[in-house]
Amino acid sequence: MDWTVISAVAEMTAAFGVVGSLIFVGFQVRQNSAGLRYTAVQAQMTAAQDLAGDLASSQEITEIWQQGMQDPENMEDTSRMRFIILGSRMLRTLQSIHWLWLRGVLDDGMFRSQTALMEDFSAHTGWRYAWKVRRHHYDSDFQQFVDKMFEEDGGKVLYGEAIAGVTG
Repeated sequence: MDWTVISAVAEMTAAFGVVGSLIFVGFQVRQNSAGLRYTAVQAQMTAAQDLAGDLASSQEITEIWQQGMQDPENMEDTSRMRFIILGSRMLRTLQSIHWLWLRGVLDDGMFRSQTALMEDFSAHTGWRYAWKVRRHHYDSDFQQFVDKMFEEDGGKVLYGEAIAGVTG
């Protein structure tokens, strides 16, 4: 064998090695992307659950939430501000979920299950009030989504008699 043939065989072997490495890297990137998607979705689900836990863990916060959902304009200033902050926190979590859904990270079923609560909230005066006060804090895609939801869906009364005798 002469050196030209040996060189050609070596170059071909190296090319196969590079192609194999690129395939492996592509596989690793794909797995990493799936892991990152899962982590992002899990973080938003945890944020939503943490907020629900916070609401349930304190009688004072629960009462502020209930009063705010019913009639925020007749609350004391401090309580109304706390209600708006709670609503903003929930809206921020839902905006993140909406953002993940728009980019294909969150599938339709999971997105709908997470936004169903917000749709049910739309029946409450306080939820609409919190949105009106803080709407400008959110990106235009989310604004359009929430505005459309308010137009199309009257929601459900969530708390029944827990809010001043309102029944669902």
